[in-house]
Amino acid sequence: MSDANYRIRYKKGDFEVEVQGDKAWVEVKFEELKKDVPPKMSPNSASNSQTPTLTTSDGTLTGSIVEFIKIKGNPARDTDRAVLFAYWLFKKENMSSFNAADINNCYDQARIPKSTNISSIMNQIQSQGFVATVKEKKDGKKAWVITTTGEAFVEQMKA
Repeated sequence: MSDANYRIRYKKGDFEVEVQGDKAWVEVKFEELKKDVPPKMSPNSASNSQTPTLTTSDGTLTGSIVEFIKIKGNPARDTDRAVLFAYWLFKKENMSSFNAADINNCYDQARIPKSTNISSIMNQIQSQGFVATVKEKKDGKKAWVITTTGEAFVEQMKA
C-alpha cells in the first residue's frame, strides 16, 4: 500500500476535518489542525470519547474490527451489527460477497457473543435493503452483498 493513500478524518458534531496524502504529511498536518480546534472539540480533550476514523483514500479501513465497532458506537442490536459486519467484510476484507459463516467469524473477531439465528438477522436486514442476495453461492451457502443503502447506514452510525 502506498503512503499516498493515507487519510485521517475527525468529526465531532458539525465540526469535521479530513486530511489526505502521504503518511508523514497527513500526520504532521493533522497535528497542526488539532491546534486550531476549539478546546471543547479537541481530539485530545478529556470530554471527547470519539477516536478519529482512519481510512485509506480508496475507502478501505485501517485498524481492527474491535476498533471499528467502538468508533461506530458499539451497536447492541444484532441487525445493526450484521450491517456493520457486512460493511467491514466489503471494505476491509475485500469480499465481493459473504455468507452467514463470514458474519459468524466477525462475531468471533470482535469478541462478541454470536447471535443464535444469523439467517433470520440476514433476512431482516435484507428486507430493510441493507444487503441483497447474490445468485452465486459462497462455499456452497447462500451469499449476500452490502447495498449502497447498507453502506450509507453504516457511514451514518456514530458514537
